[in-house]
This record gives sequence, structure tokens and C-alpha cells, in this order.
Amino acid sequence: LDNLKAASSGKSLTPVLGSILPIVDTVEWVERLSQTPGITDIQLRIKGETEPAKILQRIQLCQEKCRLAGIRLWINDYWEEAIQGGCFGVHLGQEDLAKCADRGGLKALCNANLALGISTHSYGELAAALAVKPSYISLGPIFETQSKKVLFDPQGLQILNKWRELIDSEIPLVAIGNIGDADTAKQVKDAGADCAAVIGAITKADNIEAAVAALNEAMS
Repeated sequence: LDNLKAASSGKSLTPVLGSILPIVDTVEWVERLSQTPGITDIQLRIKGETEPAKILQRIQLCQEKCRLAGIRLWINDYWEEAIQGGCFGVHLGQEDLAKCADRGGLKALCNANLALGISTHSYGELAAALAVKPSYISLGPIFETQSKKVLFDPQGLQILNKWRELIDSEIPLVAIGNIGDADTAKQVKDAGADCAAVIGAITKADNIEAAVAALNEAMS
């Protein structure tokens, strides 16, 4: 925690985070969502690629599509490539946050004026996240999820509400974890979430535009 405090810039790069944060893993999905009305932010979670040059190339392609569409692109984990690609922000889990801090990455992100979102699953992780004054804090999984292997039980709406009480009102709270439709999004909104991170609610929708509109309405 001391290392994270030392690396903190002492200021918050709080963005105007949209009501929903779609998480996708391909350039094709970024391109499709960048052209979808109601999308303001996209998180790219790259899977199955380990070669730095190819990761950077994919990030640069996505950033260009988002730049042209006026969309904020958040990169999951790959903070160095996000800086090189000129992206809006980075999302880090707790292990990656510690590694980033140890390598001077938090200072580099601040110098590059990139926003930073941080995952939390426990009170200890929340304390670590708050120490670096992030742009947003996410809590999850709110509901049981199959999209990503996690070591934590579902948090539930009561813990989400507690997180909102503990976090400064200026820091957006993002709920993640099997928010599969507008009805579920409304539940996390009522519990205190400012934004719902979603995957299947959009990528598995028969009508993406209608799904995005319904999710935005539920989170408004």
C-alpha cells in the first residue's frame, strides 16, 4: 500500500464515465460498438495474444476507430501499450496494479494524462484502490458470472451499496459481473452504481442498438 501511495499523483483524473461500459476482445467488436448510438466508452480486454508488437497494433487500431467516433477507449491490463497508443484510459486488476506501481507505471500514466480504473473485490483491495485516487472503481462480480474465472464469490447488491457509501461521490462506481440485461442494470443502479460494465448484455443481444438504449435508460 505504501508503494501505491508513493506512486499516486495526488490528483484524480475523473472522467465523465458513461452509464455503460461494454467489454469486448476484438477490433471488430470495437469497430461495431464505436458506430452504435449511446456508446460513450469501450473497454478492450485482449485475450490469447502475448506478442507485444501485435498487442500494440491491436490497441492502435481500436484507438483510431474510437478517436474517429469520439469514444473513450479503456485498455485492460496493457498500460504501456495504452500509453503508446494514446488511449483514454487503462483498467487494472489488483495484481496488475501492484506490478504497474512497482515499475513506475502510475507516474507514467499520470504524465501521459491517462485515466485509471481499478478492480476491487474486498475491503483491502478497496483501500489500495482509493490510495491511488483512481478515475473509477469497479466492484465485482455482483452476480455469478461465467465470462471470466474469478476467485471471489458474488458480491451482491448489499455490498455494492456499501461500496458507494465508502467511496467519494466524485469517483464513479462501476458494477460488473453478469449484468445481463436492462432489468439487472436497474438493480445495480438502484444499489448505487454509476456505470454497469457489460459483456453478453450487448454481444449476445439480437438487436444491439435496442439493448444499448435499454441499458442506458436503466442506468439513467
